[in-house]
Amino acid sequence: MKISVLGAGSWGTTLACLLANNGHKVYLWEINKEAAEKLDKERIIPFIGGATIPESVVISSDLNIINETEAVLFVVPSHFLRSTVMSIKKLNIDLGKKLIISATKGIENETLLRVSQIIEEIYPDTKDKIVALSGPSHAEEVSKQIPTAVTSASKNESLAVKVRDLFMNDYFRVYTQDDIVGVELGASLKNVFAVAGGIIDGLHFGDNTKAAIISRGLIELINLGVALGGKEKTFYGLSGVGDLMVTCFSKHSRNRNLGEMLAKGKTLEQAEQELKMVAEGVKTCMSAYQLGKKLNIDLPIINQVYEVLFNNKDAKKAVYDLMTRSPKAE
Repeated sequence: MKISVLGAGSWGTTLACLLANNGHKVYLWEINKEAAEKLDKERIIPFIGGATIPESVVISSDLNIINETEAVLFVVPSHFLRSTVMSIKKLNIDLGKKLIISATKGIENETLLRVSQIIEEIYPDTKDKIVALSGPSHAEEVSKQIPTAVTSASKNESLAVKVRDLFMNDYFRVYTQDDIVGVELGASLKNVFAVAGGIIDGLHFGDNTKAAIISRGLIELINLGVALGGKEKTFYGLSGVGDLMVTCFSKHSRNRNLGEMLAKGKTLEQAEQELKMVAEGVKTCMSAYQLGKKLNIDLPIINQVYEVLFNNKDAKKAVYDLMTRSPKAE
């Protein structure tokens, strides 16, 4: 199949390489023309180093490459998704006739919409035809062909299967399911808890504390996710607890790394500049905080991460406030 991959960061480029190695014709879009030319010349996956991009992958800064393809894979940062889809719309490209896959993770701050909802709002004829690809899958490991398992989710089962078959190989295993709502929410919300996990590391607390953050964070993720229409069992799967574990523990997790820097005294601006990559947990935390207030759901960990990120709350004080809340049954 001919596939356009929109977003040439580490994950987008890694997925482009995987698809190319699976025998597909891949077009990789980078918004910045100079960056696209540099990437085309060097042929090295950005940020993670070492892994090379096959010569068969066409790299371009022109969105019209979509016209050459049958499928479109979105891997742009979530806060650039709407503007990217609007740019496609202005080019009179009919996404409704394409297989649409999303590996973008986030919840839009202004509208509190999930990724597939944003695309459907701009292209109504794509409703229930979008597939979300998500799971515990750091680019650093997938690019080295380390065994990885993810989920392909869509309300349209045949499309989920089609995407599974595009990506699946002997090191990248893909499961299918129909709960795109839960998969998208799990993929987005786990990044907030990864920031919390990084804060725990930055404060030099131990495994006990990290385990508490993950297990209690999972409860918050489920409570909010189910309230928004996801199925509870989804959050016990790859895009829920699987992704939650890997992002909270991994040295590769940009969200965990950001949290660690905050706990060590850096400001949010300093941490983001040093990180050089987008930490989706920052903007998702803002959306999750708003959703909790809107739905009247108790989200103590999310609320404390919000205070640290946006109100300069001392990280150690945030942990103390979590530990000294009123006693309750588990």
